[in-house]
Amino acid sequence: MRTLSFKIDVCTWEGLHRGVVPLLGVLARHDVRATFCLAFGPDNSGKALLNVFKPGFLKKMVRTGAPTTYGLRTMVSGTLLPARPIAAGAPEIVRRIVDGGHEVAVHGWDHRRWQDRLPRLPGEAVLDDLRRARDACENIVGAPPRGTAAPGWIVTAASLAAQDSLGFAWASDLRGGVPCRLTADGRELATVQIPTTGLCIEELVTTGIRGDTELVRELTAGVASADTAVLAVHAEIEGRAHLALFDGLVPGLCGERDAVLPLGEVADRLAATDLPVRRLATKTLPGRSGGVATCEETA
Repeated sequence: MRTLSFKIDVCTWEGLHRGVVPLLGVLARHDVRATFCLAFGPDNSGKALLNVFKPGFLKKMVRTGAPTTYGLRTMVSGTLLPARPIAAGAPEIVRRIVDGGHEVAVHGWDHRRWQDRLPRLPGEAVLDDLRRARDACENIVGAPPRGTAAPGWIVTAASLAAQDSLGFAWASDLRGGVPCRLTADGRELATVQIPTTGLCIEELVTTGIRGDTELVRELTAGVASADTAVLAVHAEIEGRAHLALFDGLVPGLCGERDAVLPLGEVADRLAATDLPVRRLATKTLPGRSGGVATCEETA
């Protein structure tokens, strides 16, 4: 069966409060259920400016029009102005997602800290980050979340071990490759990995692709060859400036698939199969600064 999943990352206060509800409207109009991956803790997005000398960072900020896309308040959140809580501070929006028939998953506690500092964090700090997000989600919706997605697709052996220990049924931490289970630092992990397929709008815009026609073509091509396709959507992007594009994109993508499912339902189907075991690896992507997690065949 050829499936498609919309993985909607909500990384900021602005994305949750300004982007989620418009996206819910689009999904309801097309009768599609998605997976919303929510950052639950403080919005420290302003600390991203500390990456100013990171290769590709300034190019991304300029080409995506970051102040307009994310809002000036977000650009100084956690620095000049206090960090506002994201999903943990807006239980009514989280419940609205669930009431719409969608799945809620964990996208970390402090999204910015994870993305910038994960390799330097001790294992206990990583475990605490995931546990706090999981518990906050459970307190709001009344059941523990079954899935997790690493901020920025950045993982370590310690973060993978942490999500295993917390009993997540699935993760979407990888870019490219087939659904699998991972090995890292010689340990075989239990959590089912469902990789993101193709590039997202933010990355395509950073490479210089701007027109709606060209963006739709690239997004469609990016998921076309995958039997288990996962399109990365961002509430800050598709939920705001590119909402009309997303509205027009959904029916075309769905029409090419046998089923459009939240990631948890895909994971349930995959759990009954003999999934391959792949080795954790890192790669770079056009339009994204730094490396992201991927998988490669074991020797």
